[in-house]
Amino acid sequence: MKSLLFGSLCCIFFLTGCVSVKPKGIKPSIENQINHKTNPILFVNSLFKATLEIKKRRLSGLLLIKRMDTAAEGISSKGSVYRVVFTNEIGMTFFDLELTSDSGKMISCFASFNKKAFIKILKTDFQVLTNNFQFESQRTYRQDSTRNLIIYGIAGSMKIWQVYSPTADTLFKVAGKSTIADPVFISFTNYSNNRPAKITVENPVIGMKLSLRLLSKP
Repeated sequence: MKSLLFGSLCCIFFLTGCVSVKPKGIKPSIENQINHKTNPILFVNSLFKATLEIKKRRLSGLLLIKRMDTAAEGISSKGSVYRVVFTNEIGMTFFDLELTSDSGKMISCFASFNKKAFIKILKTDFQVLTNNFQFESQRTYRQDSTRNLIIYGIAGSMKIWQVYSPTADTLFKVAGKSTIADPVFISFTNYSNNRPAKITVENPVIGMKLSLRLLSKP
């Protein structure tokens, strides 16, 4: 499994500059703000065909996102608890991550994934993907070129930008970061029954791309 070792991840952080997650060409809007939960991508138990690429390394398999608290309980002020499990097609686990709004813990993984910096990146990625946070403050913008509605919010140490359709009924993109090392850009496409069938997660600092294609949903 030597080809799967990513020992250089931590070094990359010091070799890259600051990546902006703010959408371009936006202006403040005086319209009423919407709550960032009005069109959430909330996962209860979703299975994806997944491809993970880091530089020239590539892994493929199945990724399960499972919300451990029941949907009926709703999301508390502290967020929910998720398990994110990425395996290959024969069941070998690449990583099994337990995630809350303020922590991320590896249950099991390849040794090359069990790095504090990499776990921090995965934590940010899946927090943003699952909406597992509460905005402490938010602002509303419009993008000149598309008229898309933009929501900017702060949740703890994270700064998050959400890009909605002009009518605010479809979430197109989310970008966020908590440090210069973990910016993430997520796009949602191929919607069906208000759920995106295709999700792309990109971390430019380490050259990581996670492509997800929905196989099942609750």
